[in-house]
Amino acid sequence: MRLEAPDLNSRRARLADWIELQALTSARRSASTALIRSEVRRQADGRARASDIDADADDTGEAEITERLADDLEERLSEELAFRLKTVGEAYPFELATTQGGRSQMVKLRDTWSNTASGELAYVFCLLDSGIREGLITCPPSARPLVNAIGNVFQICSCVAVGGYTNAEVVSFGFPRATGTAFLPALQQAWARYGSYDILTHIPFGFDDKLKDGGVDIIAWRHFADRFAATLIMFVQVASGLDWKEKEVAGDVRTLKNWFAGSSIEHFLPAICIPFPLWFDLDEPAVDADGNKTAFSNGVQTRFVYREKKFGVIFDRGRIAYFWARAMAAQAARILPHPVDGIDRIAEVGTWVNEVLSNLAEVRASS
Repeated sequence: MRLEAPDLNSRRARLADWIELQALTSARRSASTALIRSEVRRQADGRARASDIDADADDTGEAEITERLADDLEERLSEELAFRLKTVGEAYPFELATTQGGRSQMVKLRDTWSNTASGELAYVFCLLDSGIREGLITCPPSARPLVNAIGNVFQICSCVAVGGYTNAEVVSFGFPRATGTAFLPALQQAWARYGSYDILTHIPFGFDDKLKDGGVDIIAWRHFADRFAATLIMFVQVASGLDWKEKEVAGDVRTLKNWFAGSSIEHFLPAICIPFPLWFDLDEPAVDADGNKTAFSNGVQTRFVYREKKFGVIFDRGRIAYFWARAMAAQAARILPHPVDGIDRIAEVGTWVNEVLSNLAEVRASS
């Protein structure tokens, strides 16, 4: 596995991921945002024209154009990193400090990053997952088992985060299931835990008899003391890859109702878990005629509003890390109100992260 430099036309979230990955994999456990300036100069040396990396540039004043691009990218980076620290809080595994001269930010990995109680480990997993999916980390064939395991490990992170957010009972329903149970028996077991509604006893002729999870990866509910139906219930799609925008869970739940015998759930909360910041594909705001531009954070807020319409409750990287920490705190205090599938498997997250970091460290050492 190898950490690759980003295209300088990448969106700010991807550039920030690269800097965080540099800090995560560095022997010093730190990296400066000034690295992007070095990357601008390195890539500028290999291009024919300034316009190759700056759409607004002409071919005159190369040094000035390169410096202006470096200034702009480092400013975006610093804003993005500060925004992450603000929104993720104590679950953010990096510290930020201004370097001498005040021009750059130093990104330092916290000593507590691997502490499962803090949520930082969940953030690091999501960062590595994102890096692999977006090509910042390239993987040789020998790393295929680690790549194939991403979905299962992210399922654990997602279950814990959903439990921390909802204070609900959380059932891990996604395929492949740790129990090896087929779809229909798994569905029967889930609703037996819920205590209301009946599931078909056999697969009717004409139904999909090869169904894995029906598009639903997590089911969470919070009972009243009477344990009757008509409760908060959430159906969650866990999407660890770049195709998550096609994974709207509400339609899958409507299909899932066909497997109920008699009455079925009518009202529910749809949700999705993704390892990326929700704004990872958000472009920079346009500049108006007076040279002013909208704050990037305004676009982030709008992105959440816009995507809620399709996906419902959204757990992105920062939210997963934050509510992982909430779940672990409740478990440590013995006040976690309901069982949460996956919380007994968090060691698997640490194992996967350490194996990936070990692979990256071997490549660095041999370079």
